[in-house]
Amino acid sequence: MFNTKRENETGIGYATYSMFVVLKQGHSKEIGLALPQMYSSYKLWANEQLIAENGKVGKSINDCVPQWKPQTVYIEVPGDTLNLVLQIANFHHAKGGIKEPIFIGTASKMRFKRTMATISNLTETVALLLVSVLFFFIYFGRTKKSVTLYFALLCLTWSVRSMFSNMYLGIYFFPDFDWTTMVRIEYVTLYLTMIWAILFLSQIFQNESNIFFIYALVFCNVIFTIFTLYSSPLSFTEWLNVYLLVSAILLIYGGFTVVRAWVNERVGSGLLTISVILGLNVFAYDMFVYEGFSSYDPFIFSFGYISIFLLMGWALSMHLGLIKSKASPTNRLTYDDLYKKE
Repeated sequence: MFNTKRENETGIGYATYSMFVVLKQGHSKEIGLALPQMYSSYKLWANEQLIAENGKVGKSINDCVPQWKPQTVYIEVPGDTLNLVLQIANFHHAKGGIKEPIFIGTASKMRFKRTMATISNLTETVALLLVSVLFFFIYFGRTKKSVTLYFALLCLTWSVRSMFSNMYLGIYFFPDFDWTTMVRIEYVTLYLTMIWAILFLSQIFQNESNIFFIYALVFCNVIFTIFTLYSSPLSFTEWLNVYLLVSAILLIYGGFTVVRAWVNERVGSGLLTISVILGLNVFAYDMFVYEGFSSYDPFIFSFGYISIFLLMGWALSMHLGLIKSKASPTNRLTYDDLYKKE
C-alpha cells in the first residue's frame, strides 16, 4: 500500500484511502458502484478484491500511466459491510483526487442509470453530428455563406467534444486511445467551440457586432489552442481557471450582442436570446461540476446542449430564409430608430 504524499499541496502525488460502508439490512447481494473520473490513475479494492482500475498507479511520473474512463462496476456483497480501499496517483494533471463522489446502489438501479447516461450522451453526439452534416450540405450546396459554415463547424466540434469529456465514451470505443491526445482534444474542442461561436454571432448579427471584441476573443482562443497543442497536460490544464475569465467575457459579449439584436428585432434574435440564457445556465453548471461543487448529470448536459444547438440552427434557418419568419411588423421604437445616423 502507498503512504499519502502530496507535493506543495497541489494535486500532484499519490495516496491510499480506506473506508468501511455499512449496508442496510436486507440489501441486494449484488450492488453497483459508479466510479467517476479520477486524476489520473487508480486501483479500487472491495473486501480485498480488485474490482476496478484505470491506467497504472505509481510513486513517480515514470511509474504512472494516466487514463480516464468513468465506469460502473458490480460486485456481490453477502454481508452487511463493504471495505473499500482506493489507491490513486497523479503526476500528469493540474487537478488531483476524485472529480465526484462514488455512488453505491443496487445493481439494477446502477445499470439503469449507466444505460440512460450512455444513451443521452450518444444522442447528443449523433444529434449534433447530423445537424453539422445538414448545414455542411446547405453551405456547399446552396448558400456559401460563412455563417452557415461556422455553425456547421460549431456543431461538429461539440459533437467530437461530447465523446471526449465528462463520460469519455470515446475511450470505450477505443480503449487504447492515448490519454494525452484525449485531454488535448477535450481542451482544444472547447477553444474551437468558442471561436466558431464568436464568428457565428459576428456574421448573423453584423450590425450589432464589435470588431475589436471579435478579434480579441478569437485571438485569445487561438493562443490557448496553440499552447494546448504544444505544452504538456500538466501545464495547459493549470491555465483553465484563467481561461474561465475569457469565457465569462465571451458569454457577456455574446449575451449583449444577442439582446441588442433582439431590441433591434433582427430575424432569429428571440430564439438566440433563449439559447444564450440556456447556455449560460448549462455552462455555469458545467463549471460547477469541473470544480467539484456539483455531480455530473448527463441528462442536464445532453438535453441542455441539444436544445441550445437546435435553437441556434432554427435561428440560422430563419436568417437564411430556409424557414420563413411569421413575425409581423411592429411600431415598437428600436435602438436604430433612436441612434440612426442622419
